[in-house]
This record gives sequence, C-alpha cells and structure tokens, in this order.
Amino acid sequence: MNFGKVENIKDPLKLGRVRVRVFGCHDNRNGDKYKIDEKDLSWSQVMMPANTPAQNGIGSSVNLLVGTLVTGIFLDDNKQEFMVMGTLPTKTSGIDDNNVRVKGDADPNAADPTGAYEPVSTYAPEYPYNNVMETESGHVKEYDDTPGLERITERHKSGTRYEVSANGSKNEVIVRDNYKLVVGQDTLEVTGNVRIIVSGNVDVAVAGNMNSQVGGNSESTVTGTTKITSTGDMTLKSDNIKLDGNVIVTGTTKTSDGNITLDTHEHLGDGGDNESGNTGPPLTN
Repeated sequence: MNFGKVENIKDPLKLGRVRVRVFGCHDNRNGDKYKIDEKDLSWSQVMMPANTPAQNGIGSSVNLLVGTLVTGIFLDDNKQEFMVMGTLPTKTSGIDDNNVRVKGDADPNAADPTGAYEPVSTYAPEYPYNNVMETESGHVKEYDDTPGLERITERHKSGTRYEVSANGSKNEVIVRDNYKLVVGQDTLEVTGNVRIIVSGNVDVAVAGNMNSQVGGNSESTVTGTTKITSTGDMTLKSDNIKLDGNVIVTGTTKTSDGNITLDTHEHLGDGGDNESGNTGPPLTN
C-alpha cells in the first residue's frame, strides 16, 4: 500500500482520474524541483465504493481535490500505473480537514438571514453522528443522526436552505426569488392554521372559476380603497346585510323581493327643481 497527494484533477477524458505524487516514488528532490514533473505523472483511476456503479452516468461522481491525501497501489512493476483506493483525513496548516459540522463545532452559517417569524434552527450535532457532504464552493448536505436531534439540512452557498428537524417540522428559507410550475393538479392540505405575511403586493389571477368556502367567520380590513369590478352579474345573499357608512349608487337599483328599511338616505341632484336631491322619509305604501 502506498500513500500520495493529488496534484492534478483536470482529467482530459473527464473520467474522474487524478495525477498523484506518490511518497517515496515521485517526491525525490533535486534542489527545489521535483525530479518528476507534475505533467509527467500518469493519470490514476479512482476506485469507487461498491454501492456506486458509475455506469452510463449513474452513481456518484469522483470529485477529489488538489492536495487530497490518498492511498493506493501500483498496478505494474515499473510503478507507472497507480490506482487510488481511498482518501485519508488530514490536517491543512494545522487545521483538521474534517468538516466542522461533523465535529460538532458552532454552526458556520449561523449568520444567515432569517425571517421575523422563522423558527430557531435545531442545529446541534454531536460527533460522530453528523454525516456531511460539502462541495468546493460551499454547497452543503447534512444528515444528522445525533440522538434526539435527528436533522436533515441542505444549503446553497447563497444561504437558500431547508431544514427538517427531529419532529418532522420543515423550515425553508429562500434568499431571492422563488418560482414553482405545476403542469398537472396541485393540492395543499393543512390540518392546522395557515398564516401568510406579505411585505409587498399580492396579485392573484384565475383563468377559470374561483370558489371560496368559509366554515366560520370571515373578516377583511382594508386601510385604503376597495374596488370590485365584475363584467357579469353579482349576487349578495345573506340572512342580513348591513352597510355601515355612506352608500353611493351610480346605476339602477332594483328590488324584486323582501323589504327595504332606510333610516336616512340622500339622492343626488338631477339638475331640476329639486337640485339638492334631498327627500323626506321613504314612502310606506
């Protein structure tokens, strides 16, 4: 078994091969230069685990980093063909290379933006239960098996992320825009309460019919102006309808059934003798 360090990962065939400088074989020095230049090192195959077929694009990709400490064997007596069997955890500049999330250190993304109503993250991993995969740019996946704090977290380097906590709750944060396309049907079923908080405007466009059913009370508070425009008929049906305030009717009002009681009312003037438009109490017969 031999050990070495990855020197180049730019495989021209894009097969995940790497160039490895094997200790005791390629690292003899002549002054400050290697006797074997990096460009003369052979491309080494990287052995994959048995649960990764890596065939026809199926399975996990090989993404070693330059500087990775690896172990492997030579496939020929001339020590030209080296096969990487695995990697070894190391220290770079005195710092453990194992991910800080694995070691249970403080959350490195604790300063990510949070919403005013966002629940507190349940991040509290204990070594060695947190399984972490992080890419070069900073994308992270965590499968935390810490007893009592089992958690799944996936985070984009920008801060967009989701977290599933031990009780099954899911928190999702999107730091920019969000878009969702459903080609078929879409159903949202909530057995509890729903709260929607929007700091900007809301636009709702429905090409077909819209039905709304409320089992209890319905209340709407508008601090500005409310306008309802309908190109068809509009029906208001209720046991009691109360209009509390001034009412201006610019069209024709017709009553086909029931009684109307007017405590006070005002008709707009028509430019005739009764310009003020004021009338007395409504007629009773």
